[in-house]
Amino acid sequence: MTRSVFDPPRRFKSLLAHVNGLIMVVAGLGIFVAGIVEALYSGPAVAELLLYGAAIGVVGYILWRSTAIPEGIHVVDVFITVTGAWALLAVIGAVPYLLTGTLTRIDYALFEAISGFTTTGATVLRPIEEAPKGVLFWRSITQWMGGMGVIVLVVAVLPTVGAGGMDLMEAEAPGPTGERLTPRVRNTARRLWGVYLGFTGAVAIAYVAAGMSVYDAVSHSFTTVSTGGFSPYNASIHHFDSGWIEWIAIVSMFIAGCSFTLIYRALRGKPGAFLTSAEFKLYLALVVVATIVVMFTAGEGVEGWDGFRDAVFTVNAIVSTTGYATADFDLWGDASKAIILLLMPLGGMAGSTAGGVKMIRLMAVGSFAKREALRQLHPRIVRPVRVGAATLTDAVAFRVLGFLVLALSIFGLAALLIAISGADMVTSFSAAATTIGNVGPGLNDIGPTQDFRNLPTPAIPIAFITMLLGRLEIYPVLLALLAFTRASPATLRRQIENSRSSNRR
Repeated sequence: MTRSVFDPPRRFKSLLAHVNGLIMVVAGLGIFVAGIVEALYSGPAVAELLLYGAAIGVVGYILWRSTAIPEGIHVVDVFITVTGAWALLAVIGAVPYLLTGTLTRIDYALFEAISGFTTTGATVLRPIEEAPKGVLFWRSITQWMGGMGVIVLVVAVLPTVGAGGMDLMEAEAPGPTGERLTPRVRNTARRLWGVYLGFTGAVAIAYVAAGMSVYDAVSHSFTTVSTGGFSPYNASIHHFDSGWIEWIAIVSMFIAGCSFTLIYRALRGKPGAFLTSAEFKLYLALVVVATIVVMFTAGEGVEGWDGFRDAVFTVNAIVSTTGYATADFDLWGDASKAIILLLMPLGGMAGSTAGGVKMIRLMAVGSFAKREALRQLHPRIVRPVRVGAATLTDAVAFRVLGFLVLALSIFGLAALLIAISGADMVTSFSAAATTIGNVGPGLNDIGPTQDFRNLPTPAIPIAFITMLLGRLEIYPVLLALLAFTRASPATLRRQIENSRSSNRR
């Protein structure tokens, strides 16, 4: 059998090392590109970005080529690999801020990097415009990488990794489902990234046509399609004061909150996939209803055509978890602010780049709650839990409920710890909601015209841990930590396999 160039003999077999090596190559390339952008604008940080990007890329290449994927990939190894990869990305991504002097505190640099890769969009950069353009471009690149997921990209370029490839994608991809577009996992990852690349290019072209410079258009296309929300300007999209640009952002944010599987099928000539998706209908209904409520409760300033656009923009930015701002919604009425706070942790559809709980989980919980309520009247009723036309087993339904309980517990704990650190109640609750939902701006001290530097220093690590838990959807991080702290990977692997066997029975 002919040996592949990707699989030379006598290489150390480690999923963690092999994936992290390729991720370092990808991150190094992104930093190097940012250095080229810095050079084009004759910025002061050219050498730092180019040398650091090249060094990371070379080290990653050596690690990648000197390791190989094991024959059997276990689920615990997947959790450890995904969590370890994202931790490594955070460290790599923080260094450019420190090297260039853009940020001088390590906790701030880590916060900005994690906020980028998790597509949260919360920032401690102040003022944004004074940072080197190359650093700001790297900041946008981090969100673009994190949007579809660097692990998904790794699966797309690696040779076949069998069932482990799907486990890697499911552990990183936003949402509770990992539906294949093709029988081969690698081809599915490639097609998802193909849609992502095409969507990014289309948005960039639309922004240029609406009046943005090429630099601004590419930077904002990265952070729009990824539902990240970083902007090279303190005023975000409002900096351009253009209705056309805002409407392009509104449509793009809404699409980015949709399932990329449905987008792929629509591009393949099956637009009816959207019309038959119960999750899409709920997503659309939530945006429409929330916009109407905000229009009638926001108060002065949200009136007429411009007020309508601000309401539509803000609701889409929050529901899709993009976090762009065109209006200071912290000045709106209490009812509108309550709606925004409730929308923060919800997110878009499963399989989108949006953060949050996702519509499909809300549907599952709603169906489960309806069944349990009916059982109070008819104890012997046999009624399955449904999500659209699909039927969920009780095991899956209970896993969804378990996730929501964990998410609510983490939200409550994070809000409490942030409050204990010295923040007021509204700031604390909105900080917890916006970080676990990967949205970006919150209320009060972290409102759309403020930043996370207003949080007390002890709250900064709480916020970036919550962002990471929100982006990886809790389980991979917790199970990876469990493997390191309470049990060996082999023991934990046996426990998970026994649990799966029980669920099947």
